Amino acid sequence: MITASPAHADIMAAVHGAVFPDEPWDAASFASLLAQPGMFGWLDERGGLLLLRVVADEAEIITIGAVTKRRGIGQALLQLGLETARSLGAVKMHLEVAAGNTPARAFYNNVGFTEAGRRRRYYSNGEDALLMVVDI
Repeated sequence: MITASPAHADIMAAVHGAVFPDEPWDAASFASLLAQPGMFGWLDERGGLLLLRVVADEAEIITIGAVTKRRGIGQALLQLGLETARSLGAVKMHLEVAAGNTPARAFYNNVGFTEAGRRRRYYSNGEDALLMVVDI
């Protein structure tokens, strides 16, 4: 696992684009996000990324994904994020996921995330985002 810094923005953008080809983020966005206080990022050499923000006693997954599914990459990244957030005093973790992304929703449900709200027409394709939360 590689701890990401703004210097890794190009790699983060490339991995994000491979995971989310319909809504890729550019390197400038990753550089800006990674430079913010409370922001943590990781790259998995097998083709995964996690961007996490911790503020006070709450954490938020900004983005997480793996190019190759069902290889344990997402699980390893999520566990690292949960452990990091917990070690920094966070007691809850939040995320948003596309309502129609059934595999991701099942992945988060298996870790204990529950639906806490909905953002209507959040994504550029008009799909809703589900807000999910887990106590950590």
